[in-house]
Amino acid sequence: MELALLVLVVAVLAPTLYVAGLHDVPNSIAIPVRTRALTPRIAARVAAAFNALGVLLALPLGIYLYSWFEFPQMAPGLTLAVLLSALLTVLGWNLFTYFQGMPTSTTHALLAALLGGTLAAVAVGGANTAAVLSLPWLTPLITLLLSPLVAFALAYLLVFLAVRVARGEDPDSVNRVSRGLQSVSVGVTSLGTGLQQGQRFSFVLLVALAAGGVTDPERWTGLAYVLFAVLIGAGAWHGGWRIGHVLAHRLVAIDPLRGMVATTTTSGLLFAGSLGFALPLSTSLTAASAIMGGGSNQRFATVNWRQFRRIALYWAATPVVSGLIAATLTVALSALL
Repeated sequence: MELALLVLVVAVLAPTLYVAGLHDVPNSIAIPVRTRALTPRIAARVAAAFNALGVLLALPLGIYLYSWFEFPQMAPGLTLAVLLSALLTVLGWNLFTYFQGMPTSTTHALLAALLGGTLAAVAVGGANTAAVLSLPWLTPLITLLLSPLVAFALAYLLVFLAVRVARGEDPDSVNRVSRGLQSVSVGVTSLGTGLQQGQRFSFVLLVALAAGGVTDPERWTGLAYVLFAVLIGAGAWHGGWRIGHVLAHRLVAIDPLRGMVATTTTSGLLFAGSLGFALPLSTSLTAASAIMGGGSNQRFATVNWRQFRRIALYWAATPVVSGLIAATLTVALSALL
């Protein structure tokens, strides 16, 4: 039974990675395409390449996360059921929100699904409650809650600095430099996204291999990361334009200078969070909040607050829905074990 569940986990992991790349790539390319810093085709290709590179560079970080965040001890079959439920939940929720054009967080969905599935395992008697609650859930939760506020505030404040630096300069020169920096930010943000995704999904794979009885699961991560990079890069290659349209055209009206502030804020926070502190920052929440912060610091109304409230509703719904669905699936699968 464990072998069958392990095969299912790996089988579901493949489309989940592809959809994760498709779902998250608009965060890095929406504004550069909107301000004509890059063409849509070139932006998607650059993002795909750097997403894949970020996944490959995340190998040691993924192993570190696996050694630091010890998954609760439970029966191997139940562990695989929790992981399978979490992946099915993330895949389904990302597909749903993509077709809705909503930039929700894959990291939020995955953590909430893992927590919901693990608590369901406690309910069916397969895991120890104290062991589950003692895990460091609080650190990623606080990080995910605070990162949008930090991104909004930082982008809003940096607009003042950017405007002061650009004061008196030729507008065409300012726009040209702003677009150039946005082009660079596509690669940096995509690299940070790949680092985040590589860490998260490698953790799931390592836990699944260990639960499936594979000895020394870290030995298989090299090949796995190549496949991760290909699948996530393939998803990013297709651009995720439904979400990109919402971020670039329906959320805020933004000029090249403020677009540069938003994209550099996103890339800076994401890269620092991934490498400097190994924190689970959400690309979607960080990017959308930075766009809101940069775009709202103008003398005329530019923000579509109705659209933002809709996005915020999906942000709030993501952990609740993901946790409940994963818990329900875990209970259903546990009955088959």
